[in-house]
Amino acid sequence: MINKVDLKQVVDLRKKKKGQTKSNNNNNSLIGAEVTSDDLAIIGAGLTVLGDLFAFLSLVKVREEEIEAATEEGKSSKE
Repeated sequence: MINKVDLKQVVDLRKKKKGQTKSNNNNNSLIGAEVTSDDLAIIGAGLTVLGDLFAFLSLVKVREEEIEAATEEGKSSKE
């Protein structure tokens, strides 16, 4: 027969094991806290800026290619 002291010890041990498991999961997880809406807004804004930067770079590249093509056309017409 289990007396009250033994039952209390078992419950205490289970609580300790659960606490250890939770702390181990927090240490092993990549993200310890939840992502808030503010975090998502910041990430979205960063991605938007990155997209705009690549769009600008592509426009610069197109302009350079047009200038090179015009320069080569001018060279070939002079010959």
